[in-house]
Amino acid sequence: MPRPADPTLPDRILKAAESVVVAEGHEALNMRTLARLARVSATTIYAHFSSKAALRRALELRVADRLNESIRRIDPTLEPFETLAEIGRQYIAFAEANPRLYRLMFDGLDGTPISDEERSVMYFTYYSARNALERAATSGLIPHQPAYSAMMGWSMLHGFASLMLSGRLQLAEDMDQEQLQELFMAFYAGPH
Repeated sequence: MPRPADPTLPDRILKAAESVVVAEGHEALNMRTLARLARVSATTIYAHFSSKAALRRALELRVADRLNESIRRIDPTLEPFETLAEIGRQYIAFAEANPRLYRLMFDGLDGTPISDEERSVMYFTYYSARNALERAATSGLIPHQPAYSAMMGWSMLHGFASLMLSGRLQLAEDMDQEQLQELFMAFYAGPH
């Protein structure tokens, strides 16, 4: 009689993949290493994830959902710009605490179509910022389209986090990370 499928196996494979990314970066992901770490065969991995790209997408979604959890915990009664500032702080804190996982979420975005469900996970931070800006627009605090403001704000936030992780911002003005974050947050969530 065949052994019943192990329902924890996909999670175990993703945990192994995450450990590789944390230790060595997403470039080091390969099925042979994952099979060894998860104590399964590569064929077993492919039974749960149709390709390396599918496994990577599942890992990206898992990491994005972890970031989203911190965004979900933001007090919904905050004023719009306070919400925006807290989103920025949570986003940057996540990038700092998980630099290789943060890079994984964005380095793999290659224009491949994603499902609505994947979009809701991958763009949760953006949609949260957009909602805060829609509240600001409804209150007359910003004169322009919330979607445009959210797109530009998200671009700035991602750019800041990426440049900060690379060390390039610190070199530009010889400022430490704390000074840079304070300056960015004043600009990002300040008067609009």
